[in-house]
Amino acid sequence: MKIREAAAAGSFYTNDREELKSLVRKFVENAPLRDLPNLKAIISPHAGYIYSGPVAGHSYKQLTNIDYLNYQTVLIIAPSHFAYFRGASVGLFDAYKTPLGFVKVSQKAKELLSLDDFHFILEAHLEEHSIEVQLPFLQYILSKFEIIPILYSETNAKSLMKGIESVLDENTIIVISTDLSHYHSYNEAIKIDQHCINAVKNLDSKQLKKCEACGKIGIEVGIEFSKKYNLKSEILSYATSGDTAGPKTNVVGYLAAAFFGG
Repeated sequence: MKIREAAAAGSFYTNDREELKSLVRKFVENAPLRDLPNLKAIISPHAGYIYSGPVAGHSYKQLTNIDYLNYQTVLIIAPSHFAYFRGASVGLFDAYKTPLGFVKVSQKAKELLSLDDFHFILEAHLEEHSIEVQLPFLQYILSKFEIIPILYSETNAKSLMKGIESVLDENTIIVISTDLSHYHSYNEAIKIDQHCINAVKNLDSKQLKKCEACGKIGIEVGIEFSKKYNLKSEILSYATSGDTAGPKTNVVGYLAAAFFGG
């Protein structure tokens, strides 16, 4: 079996199984459950858990409404931080490993390679955290699921949309992994991040021009997907690292949001 070993365990989150489960449980239980029928996609941050975990908990709490009897496919779209390449790289492993166990990769992932902009670039995945940090939350919430992991670099929302739609079915949930602005002062970060928040809230991609999210293309996918399928959006939580576990200088912004309805 081709296993993608955990790279962020012990740094972005604890590598102790019980401690990790307890931490994720706290983040999820502290978040309110909203009335969001027919949930299709969430936005969740991907920083170290002490910083972004409280915000991520708001997104993953909404997955507790999913019918646990249905086997879910979770399509994760996340930006590449360490490798630069054209298009998107699909994580064609048999499974991803975390301290909570193994996460199976869907056979549908291979189908994406038939599209021009989708590849498998092994080196892009080995140290990348933007997909991995989402997995313990999914493992805690969902009893039966597999993933389609997609890292993107030099691409656009239209290309990613084409790939997503080619493997989508009624039991697919999309996870858009992104942090917002990086290393501004507290007040400046809030000002900049409001552009990202307004874009999601109003389903208006034009407002992303001043958004500094590392996963801005993923956010655009969520917006355009919602417009195409007549979905609604809801902002679930926003905070910076200065609100959660860090100083109010050089902060990073975090957003939790959902796309639902249709």
